[in-house]
Amino acid sequence: MKAAGFFGTGRARHPTREMRPAIATSFTLIEVLVAATLTVVLAAVALAAVSGVLSHWNRTAGRLASAAEARLVLEQLAQDLHGAIFRSDDNVWLAVTVQTDTNLSGQWHAAGRPSQAKPGNTHPGTLALGAPSIEEARFGVAGVWLRFFTTKLDTNAGAADLSAPVAVGYQIIRQNATASSTSEQRYMLFRAEVRRTRTAGGAAGSFEAGYNLDPAAVPATAYMTPSGTAGDPGNLVRPPLGSVLADNVIDFGVRLYLREGGDLRLVFPAAPATAGSLPAGGAFTSATPPASETRHLAVSTGPAADDYYRHAFPDVVEAMIRVLDEEGARLLAAYEAGRLQPPAGVTPADYWWVLAETHSEVFTRRIAIGCRPL
Repeated sequence: MKAAGFFGTGRARHPTREMRPAIATSFTLIEVLVAATLTVVLAAVALAAVSGVLSHWNRTAGRLASAAEARLVLEQLAQDLHGAIFRSDDNVWLAVTVQTDTNLSGQWHAAGRPSQAKPGNTHPGTLALGAPSIEEARFGVAGVWLRFFTTKLDTNAGAADLSAPVAVGYQIIRQNATASSTSEQRYMLFRAEVRRTRTAGGAAGSFEAGYNLDPAAVPATAYMTPSGTAGDPGNLVRPPLGSVLADNVIDFGVRLYLREGGDLRLVFPAAPATAGSLPAGGAFTSATPPASETRHLAVSTGPAADDYYRHAFPDVVEAMIRVLDEEGARLLAAYEAGRLQPPAGVTPADYWWVLAETHSEVFTRRIAIGCRPL
């Protein structure tokens, strides 16, 4: 007898087909819209988080780079000032000048859009010598020009290797970042160093040029004759490109102090004062201050009764530099070239300082000078 349902003539049902559940093969429009919205929201959140991290990283990296530049400058300046020399021979052994323009070196490259260049000393954001603290001070369109004599240590193996006085100078110049004339232009702080003595070829050094930095000396010293050849006395005016100490330095200045009893007396920049009078600070509001405020020549000449501190050799130097981060350097370069414009209602000069202040930091250091007149 045949088993019922096994050899039957009816079509056998597929067991798995009866058990297979129904599967949706499409999404509704509402589901698609919800999924797309969630995807966009999640992407926006992720993008915001990544952008925030990158922005923070860039700011931190910029601050670290600026701090490294500043540390290098201030360490070098401290080393030079610790070895500073001053002699009682009526020569100028240290000089500092707030530059009134950018013409000193003959190497300052003007901005592509002159109206958007760094403002001159008539702008209150550029020149502010009487600020309460040096962090808030501004030292002019090209900063201060600082030069003095310091001891260059060496092996003393020969005349060219003596530990002897050398002249050094610091100044800001807006120059090409590299030797290529097409490279981007940056504000750079130069440190020029004059060789000790003449070379085998006869080029003069500090010894031959003499130890007098008086810009009005008669006859004129070799230090006031511009020369771009490394080691020449004229490097103090026109430093060679290889003497760049730091990039993106848009301000450099110093304050000089004497010790009087247990106090420090400001002698530069300062108004004329008689001996023992109250420290002369004050707010120097004039756009072109008197020479006593913008220049200090340290010389042992007997002081004048009404300007007792004008030629004093300082006991303490307080230095400041303002350094742009890379983003600030890029923005200022674009602004000075005319690729970036100031917002409506903001003058070109004011906007230069808006960019500069937003993307720069000020670094300071007080440096004690241990030398005494010889």
